[in-house]
Amino acid sequence: MITHIVVAVDASPSSDNAVKMAVELATKYGAKLSLLHIIRDMQLPESVLRMAEVEHIQGPRSDVLRFVGEKTLQQAEKIAKDSGLMNAVKKVAVGDPASEIVDYTKTHDADLIVIGTRGHGELKGMFLGSVSRKVSNLADVNVMIVR
Repeated sequence: MITHIVVAVDASPSSDNAVKMAVELATKYGAKLSLLHIIRDMQLPESVLRMAEVEHIQGPRSDVLRFVGEKTLQQAEKIAKDSGLMNAVKKVAVGDPASEIVDYTKTHDADLIVIGTRGHGELKGMFLGSVSRKVSNLADVNVMIVR
């Protein structure tokens, strides 16, 4: 039985699809849903810098990344609410995405992880690494990878 679903969100189309799938499962099984966004230490993409400028966010890079993470969670929460699920838990964490997702799942007694894949393909995924692949290797619970 599914009682708690963790869905990793990053504002990509496959992430949005993962949220929709997780909401469908949470609704069907009456499960708790946690929306999780991970901030990783990285160079800020131009689109993020533009968003920060438009929103008049100044200060440390960590503030910009946290702002973007919160916006990403708000978007995922809207998808959940539009599908009829009103009580999703939202969390922003910092670190290695795969490790943080797996750790959150363990510490919050979740029994399913739903995560999108960007679909880079096998060769590119092998060289660049893949969060969804790493999560599926590290997790002690079932992992559903959504395209």
